Amino acid sequence: MMTYEELKYRQGWTLEQKIDHAVGVASAFLAKMNGKAYASISGGKDSGVMLDIIRRYVNRNIPAVFCNTGNEFPEVIQFVRKTENLVTIRPDMRVRQIIEKYGFPLVSKEQSRYIYQAKHTKSEKLLNIRLYGGVKGIGKIAERWNFLIQAPFDISEKCCDYLKKKPFEKYHKQTGLYPVIGTMAGESRLRLQKWLKHGCISFESKMIAAYPLSIWTETDVWDYIRKFNLPYSPIYDMGIRRTGCFCCGFGCHNKGDRRFYFLKQYYPKIYEHFMQMSNNGVSYKEALQYCRIDFPDKK
Repeated sequence: MMTYEELKYRQGWTLEQKIDHAVGVASAFLAKMNGKAYASISGGKDSGVMLDIIRRYVNRNIPAVFCNTGNEFPEVIQFVRKTENLVTIRPDMRVRQIIEKYGFPLVSKEQSRYIYQAKHTKSEKLLNIRLYGGVKGIGKIAERWNFLIQAPFDISEKCCDYLKKKPFEKYHKQTGLYPVIGTMAGESRLRLQKWLKHGCISFESKMIAAYPLSIWTETDVWDYIRKFNLPYSPIYDMGIRRTGCFCCGFGCHNKGDRRFYFLKQYYPKIYEHFMQMSNNGVSYKEALQYCRIDFPDKK
């Protein structure tokens, strides 16, 4: 078990110390896995830095695996295609199918899961936890999002499971390779909890993976990019701080996250649909007509 104080201490290291640490994590993981590993990339700056570190210092031949969810920025797709030794995988379900069956992603993975459970659980105990909180108030839907329980459409976190997790699980079963992932502990509460429990490498049977950038910050990532003049997706120069899925309601209420509003320039009808859904202004059936997201690549 790690501690929050240990994370803060390591986040204060110099960039050179963090590079050394990332190299050590990746090297140890690849050695433990007998080289049976791949770099999971999203086309974003974080996974790009991670891939460069591994190929520069550890194993230049490690495959980079990208999941084209059908919900990616066109600029990200174009950028990823320039990656050497690239493997592209795809989900078995389309975005619309997932939303239609399981619900729309709003706020965060945690809150979406809580809202879905509150709407569908048959357990009075679980319902009370979601409405009022369990031990120390944990597990409660935030007051500001309680109105979403009454939304005329389902809300859930299942998009990530079917668009990302399951395709990578399928790739692992087919190849026997394990992922090296470029996420950071400071990005979310869930990622912090994962780091506190496992550190930078997890050997739990259901989540064997390495996270070399766990102790890094966004500033470190940009410093590394400048230090090595590393290419990155032009999407960051267009006002987007986080890449992720193009049409996704996770985090879009946060200040500085412009994915929601960036839709207005490219796909005004989808933008209108998202704004209406977020304000609970249209029926689920009406909203679905704009949920078939198959973005054409820009030439």
